[in-house]
Amino acid sequence: MVLVLGVAALGIWALRGHDAELSASIALIEHAQAWPLVLAVFAEAGSVAAFGIFTWRLLGVGLEVPPLLKTVAVATANTTINNTVPGGTAFASVYTYREFRGMGADAVFASWVVLAVNLLAAVALGMLALVGVAVSFRASQGLDLLIVVPIVSAVLMGMAVLFSSPRLFSRILRPPLELSARLANRFRREPLQVDDVLMRIGSITTTKSQVIVAIGWAVANWVMDATVLALAYVAIGSRIPWGGILLAYGAGQLAANLPVTPGGLGVVEGSLSIALVAYGGAQEPAVAAVLLYRLISFWLVIPFGWLSYLTTNVVRRRAGQARIASAETMEGGGSS
Repeated sequence: MVLVLGVAALGIWALRGHDAELSASIALIEHAQAWPLVLAVFAEAGSVAAFGIFTWRLLGVGLEVPPLLKTVAVATANTTINNTVPGGTAFASVYTYREFRGMGADAVFASWVVLAVNLLAAVALGMLALVGVAVSFRASQGLDLLIVVPIVSAVLMGMAVLFSSPRLFSRILRPPLELSARLANRFRREPLQVDDVLMRIGSITTTKSQVIVAIGWAVANWVMDATVLALAYVAIGSRIPWGGILLAYGAGQLAANLPVTPGGLGVVEGSLSIALVAYGGAQEPAVAAVLLYRLISFWLVIPFGWLSYLTTNVVRRRAGQARIASAETMEGGGSS
């Protein structure tokens, strides 16, 4: 809370003397057209659904018929926890792990899916950012991108290959897992058996087509979300800075994952606005478009995310109670 208040105070201090620019941006928002904003809401709904289907496809690697609607709800709640709770990534991972276990996934596979969702979503965002780099290459200064782009591309391809080859992934995972086991086993009643864990990871059968389809849905999630930003420009009647919008969007999403404020609140708005202006956007329209984008993609999703969290929690607990009651009934029948 102290950190958030400090960042807020710093933001207020930085905004002093910019009343005219802020007033112009707010005026643009007040006169925004309704129909692009309606389309933006549908685009964000499509983004949320695409992320849920992306998670569902990864669950389908090890579960025969994972529930689609529940998976979409879990994915929505996961995003909301990540965006609204300090240290949200850890809490969101614990939540999704429990939900996947409740769907029938074993401990190792549930952990694998949690890791795969986070890393492959980053791969998809990196791919989109690379497209942005290519589009905005002429507007950039220097030749640093000629070095950065191949390196980033190689890293992204390597991560995708790892998840399409669990056996190779398990070999790379062995050293850090053995170190973790030595530390964790001091506090565990039952020691963690590294060989069993790695054998289970190696038995996860994925195909390149499964990974490609999953990444495709992750890319769709980011593209639909970026569409909200473009439609925000349309709503205020301003020209879309196509030369840098994807690169600016990638930078903004990267800022959202920095552990400064929950959901990158304040940080995303600042980084997105600066990047959009740097690549040809006017200052007042950039600020207005970013504020509209965050209103729809961040604030509007939060109530649905927490509702999904409460609903899935209640369903999981009731299912657990039903299994316990059924087991007790069977034991009672057997003893009689």
